Amino acid sequence: MGKRNRLFLVLVFGFVLLGMPAGAVGVVWPSAADDLGRSLAELGFVTLAYGGGYTIATLVSGGLTRRFSTGPMLIGSALLAASSLALLTTTWNWLPFLAGTLALGGAGGLLDAGTNSYVAIHRGARAMGILHAGYGVGSTLGPLLVTAVLAVGWSWRVAFGILAVADIALAVALLVNLRTFEPITVASVRHGAPGKARLVGLSVAVFFLYAGVSAGTGVWAFSLLTEGRSFSEGTAGLAVTAYWAGLTASRLLLGLIGNRIDPDRVLTISAAATLGGLVMFWLAPTPWLGIGGLVFVGFAQGPIFPLEILLTADRFGAGYTPWVVGYEVAAANIGLAVVPAIIAAAVAVSGLGTVAPALTVCGVGLVIVIEALRRESARAMATR
Repeated sequence: MGKRNRLFLVLVFGFVLLGMPAGAVGVVWPSAADDLGRSLAELGFVTLAYGGGYTIATLVSGGLTRRFSTGPMLIGSALLAASSLALLTTTWNWLPFLAGTLALGGAGGLLDAGTNSYVAIHRGARAMGILHAGYGVGSTLGPLLVTAVLAVGWSWRVAFGILAVADIALAVALLVNLRTFEPITVASVRHGAPGKARLVGLSVAVFFLYAGVSAGTGVWAFSLLTEGRSFSEGTAGLAVTAYWAGLTASRLLLGLIGNRIDPDRVLTISAAATLGGLVMFWLAPTPWLGIGGLVFVGFAQGPIFPLEILLTADRFGAGYTPWVVGYEVAAANIGLAVVPAIIAAAVAVSGLGTVAPALTVCGVGLVIVIEALRRESARAMATR
């Protein structure tokens, strides 16, 4: 195996670790809340701390890449993640727990933006698909790890301790492969690319709406199926699992055939198919067709995030890619929090019947901004 491929495997391992805490938090929290003497409702503070750290880190990632370069920044993020998890594992107090969660989010944001920028510049669509499939694998393994630890009678802290050790291993692997990192000459934001403000705005809008649709569907589908459409909890749980599995499967497919596709065409098809699946999930001529629509939405939207990240390097050039990717990932993180919250407000006023229509409206917006970004990108490249 060549050095470049070995480094790429390390980066995929990092994305698996990135997904594990995010997937595990819902399973960990009931036990952690008991240890810390907190209520279940205070999970909101935990997710706010993690999301805040994540967003801040992605916004500053371009500057850190410019100052330290990608390799050292990723090593630092892995060590910060390990330290944060060690704090979460050992503390019995609420404020240190929140501080550790904030730092863990920051570590995740740096790893996410830094790795995405590097792979967008130096690899292709196949690599981007595999990288993001790794996150999906991690999101699945995280809950399984915690479940297994709790099943044998151990504390949830053991699971976080295992993740801390894994992040130390990631830091060591990155250090061993440090000389394999190819350089990125990062431009200063004080001398931004002329005429690219609209392009950046459209990119940010795509990531905000994409993450909003993804998270909004994942968060609200279970409640809609059980409370709104009378499916059993077991059936609804399997349907939501299939939704996330579909997203991971399409990214794995992208990893297999990504170098033989036209990214813009796939994005257009994926956005339209996502909207079609959301309409099917909403109107649901039969209950099971609604579940089919849900699973189809997961599969359809899988390629959007990795392909939009990949095209960022073409649209803005290597020098500006770390900055723009930082903004894009930050927008996705905000969309992940804001859109489900807006749907929650609509549900509070009008009931669960508003979930599917709201998601469909977001899907319409996603189709519009992806097409607008494609056209604006074509015009910008034509005038180079």
